[in-house]
Amino acid sequence: MPTSRNLAGLPGATRHHGPEPGSVAARPLSTQWLSDERIAEARRVWSKAYGRVISDDEAIEILTNVRRLAEILLRAEEEKRRT
Repeated sequence: MPTSRNLAGLPGATRHHGPEPGSVAARPLSTQWLSDERIAEARRVWSKAYGRVISDDEAIEILTNVRRLAEILLRAEEEKRRT
């Protein structure tokens, strides 16, 4: 049960507002489908492919682009079936 301080919308003892930095809840809604584990796995895979360590932001961009590509391919396949 939240304390009365939290119910009033006042900051907690840590004076921190909102979700913890780096948490899924702190990301934009468009990227909340990405779990910390999925990002970590992408970083491992793509860091090896690039020959350098990639950042969380780079991993998120890669995963977002892969998702967009998959959506486009699925739409194209659906349109192909309709014709």
